[in-house]
Amino acid sequence: MHNNLIGELTVMDIMDCKPNYAALGRKYGMDWRTVKKYHKGYKGKPHSRDKPSKLDPYRELIIDKLRIKHVTVKGVYEFMVKQYGIEQIGSYSNFATYVKRHRLKSYAIPETGHPRVELPPGKQAQVDWKEDIHLVSKYGEIFVVNVFHITLKYSRFSYLECTLNKRAEDVERCLVNAFRFFGGVPEELLFDNMSTVVTVRGNTRKLTSEISRMSKDFGFKVRLCKTRQPQTKGSVEARNKMIDWIRPYQDEFEDIEDLFRIVTMINKDINLNICQETQMPPMSLFYKEKEYLQHAPNEVIIDTYLQPNRIRVSKDALIRYGGKRYSVDPKLINEFVTVDVLEDILYIYYRGKLVTYHPLNDNPINYKEEHYSQLMSGKIKEEDMNTRVSENLKMMDSILQIRKVDVSASEATSSETALIAYISKSEFGKWVITHYAHLSNDKQLIFRKGRNSVLPYIGNDEAFIQRIKFSMKENCCRSIDFDCLINDFMATSEAETVLTDEGYEILRKKYEKELTEFIEGFIEDQNYEEDNSLPDIPLE
Repeated sequence: MHNNLIGELTVMDIMDCKPNYAALGRKYGMDWRTVKKYHKGYKGKPHSRDKPSKLDPYRELIIDKLRIKHVTVKGVYEFMVKQYGIEQIGSYSNFATYVKRHRLKSYAIPETGHPRVELPPGKQAQVDWKEDIHLVSKYGEIFVVNVFHITLKYSRFSYLECTLNKRAEDVERCLVNAFRFFGGVPEELLFDNMSTVVTVRGNTRKLTSEISRMSKDFGFKVRLCKTRQPQTKGSVEARNKMIDWIRPYQDEFEDIEDLFRIVTMINKDINLNICQETQMPPMSLFYKEKEYLQHAPNEVIIDTYLQPNRIRVSKDALIRYGGKRYSVDPKLINEFVTVDVLEDILYIYYRGKLVTYHPLNDNPINYKEEHYSQLMSGKIKEEDMNTRVSENLKMMDSILQIRKVDVSASEATSSETALIAYISKSEFGKWVITHYAHLSNDKQLIFRKGRNSVLPYIGNDEAFIQRIKFSMKENCCRSIDFDCLINDFMATSEAETVLTDEGYEILRKKYEKELTEFIEGFIEDQNYEEDNSLPDIPLE
């Protein structure tokens, strides 16, 4: 219609006639002001708009995040909202449309469907792992983590926990933490054929003793998925995709504690997001389902799963591990914690939750600055805190380094003081020195003479001091040089030997007769054992 109007206005201009805007408006069914706009050059609304989007400034960042392996559009959207706010990013539908219109991510072919099954509240929870997620921190450090995921079938309410391993004790700890999070225990748990839960031999499947014991203690039944049919636990599988919301945090987090915090934050977001199957947020349905969950057992039983090897936190907020001491939050003083070691990192847990971690090292005392600051709080002025904490920690490290005494085996023969300093550098040294202190003067002299007779020939200090511990029990190290000779004669690898090559030859010549007698006796013993051994029993 507007083309006819423009044509008529053009003819009037050629004929030099002044248009009657009101009459033309009535003729073409529009306001006279619109007719005037067309006369002044207006071309009408464009068929397609080239209006800039509010997401354009973030285009490159969105592309970078979508390139991360296994990442989802929803995961990137949640990350962007957390970083820049929903006012800047807008709704998810607009975000997804922007990604699709600009072809920022290729979309996978949808999978084939399977029957949907629903269960009443409190009936079932489905368990799975999101395994081996590789993430790089903002400092370039690579972390490989797993996310334990359990979802209540009725409400889709989920519990996530970031873990470093997938052992039986990790499954037990995560389940206990999940039951505490839910405030109860469902009637049954549905697992796939994970090795920590079931042993598969051919067509036979048998529950592990750990999960069987736990099911009795907590009162749940164990159900297993059909082999190669993960859709059996479709609810947890579907929501597993939401765990990929962690992937956009690549290059954004600081350390493992920060990563654990992000997983906890994602857990809350998952439970608040409207589920496509129920059209309700899981948190809303969980309000009803929690009433149907069974009660968990008493804390005494629960603690056996969370704290199998407990370490008490000292009044200076330190725990002892491997002969060294490591700090935790001072709030945990007098509490019990558990530890786990992975790739030379000591991870410390309280009631099943990771609270801190330390690289294993040779420093006798290892304080984190934030833990030491909390201990100092209230003892000095707040404005002096950073300076004093930094100075004290530096001084402590300096003194600990000064305390390290490096005495060689040959130097240890010079005096009793040098001998004690030499022994104390070993992890076995404390035991040896304690027993030495309780010997009579005569036996101490025997001990020192025995030690001095072999010290010039020592090649492996740690193995030698370990040898002292056994020889001290036997005869106060009276014959330790011969003991070391026999040790090296029987050793199967160089790491087990105590003496230098030169020292071995010197002592071999010194004890040539005794060594020959030992070898003959050893051969006789071997022959006797072979003659009197039981006949082999054939396997059925």
